[in-house]
Amino acid sequence: MLKNKFNNLALKIDSKFHFELDNPVVIISLGHLFLFVLAIPYYGEFGLNSLFKMFLFVFGNIFVFSIPFLFNNLKIGKLEKLDLKLISWILVILTTFYGIFLLSNSIIFTIIILGIVVIILEIFIKYYNSKDIGKITLSIGVFSFIILVLTTGKIPILDYGVRMSISNDPLRLISSGALIFASFFNFWYFLISFVLITLTGYKANVIGLVSAYLLYKYRLKKIGAVKIFFIGLVSLLFLGLMSKIILASSGQIWTLNFIEILSYRAYFDLMTLNKILSVPQVFFGKIVFMPGGESQIGNIIYGYTHNITSTMFGPLYLEMGYFGLIFTLIFGIISKLIYKKSDTKIYAIYGAVLLSMCEIGINYGFLVVMLMFLYVSESLSKKSEISA
Repeated sequence: MLKNKFNNLALKIDSKFHFELDNPVVIISLGHLFLFVLAIPYYGEFGLNSLFKMFLFVFGNIFVFSIPFLFNNLKIGKLEKLDLKLISWILVILTTFYGIFLLSNSIIFTIIILGIVVIILEIFIKYYNSKDIGKITLSIGVFSFIILVLTTGKIPILDYGVRMSISNDPLRLISSGALIFASFFNFWYFLISFVLITLTGYKANVIGLVSAYLLYKYRLKKIGAVKIFFIGLVSLLFLGLMSKIILASSGQIWTLNFIEILSYRAYFDLMTLNKILSVPQVFFGKIVFMPGGESQIGNIIYGYTHNITSTMFGPLYLEMGYFGLIFTLIFGIISKLIYKKSDTKIYAIYGAVLLSMCEIGINYGFLVVMLMFLYVSESLSKKSEISA
């Protein structure tokens, strides 16, 4: 009875204040707004000038990002006539080859890994509409997680050292990606995915899972904005608890409770952004366009090499200064293409990635993922046109 009353109330509010919650512009606007709201207890550490500068920088970038979305019926040049599938495929090949080669310094190894990536992409596209794709991806996710635990000998969330060591582990990335995709097919699949991704110990993956699932339901009109916000608040509290569990095995001593940790984390992100905006030089090609380049942010700002979060556009400013606005515009164009052409499941995951990037910041890995999403969405779109 109480659940029905809540659902009816949510539907009434949604009908009066309806907007496209799944729109990329709305997603990144809300993501950054949450950071500013959570950091309110620490505003005294900044001062009005710094707060205004950060707010103007973040939402100025969001405005530039939104420009392609302001012209729904306007074709941007000859963009519609371009073979975006071919272009995105070439860009995926080039960026992936570049990253693997820099990390391995081996042409043979790079070609082998690149070949595996291409094969996986093509198999995924070919069997995307298979009735068993949900079971297959769930099995891949569970199996990868089990192998990860067996090889490390620990459950990552309970051991800080193991958790840090698997940050770029292919098994973790494969497991998380497969589990998030599998969660769309069955609520029990979602619960299994939620438990396993939580045990992996990465809050960004939990955000990705929950937000992707909610976006998927929202696009199918099975859930409204009000209910999403309520679940989002509960999820934030859960992330606070996760933070306490992670810190408990890190050797660090924190007196903040799980709610205060969320507020402090948002403050830390803004503090890092504030410092970035004061850096007198730019680092063309060393931050966003370099595999692992995000770890240099800690070295530049705090004097030690570490992955530091600084809002979505912080790393971009450190990379290119205000010239980064050109990239922001291109980023908006690509996001609009994915938003308009993607299958519901594909876009739900992309939207979730966008939300995660609001805190993490644009990096090389995100660029590769974004281009892969564009390629998959274009491939599936052309596939559906042919079958129709």
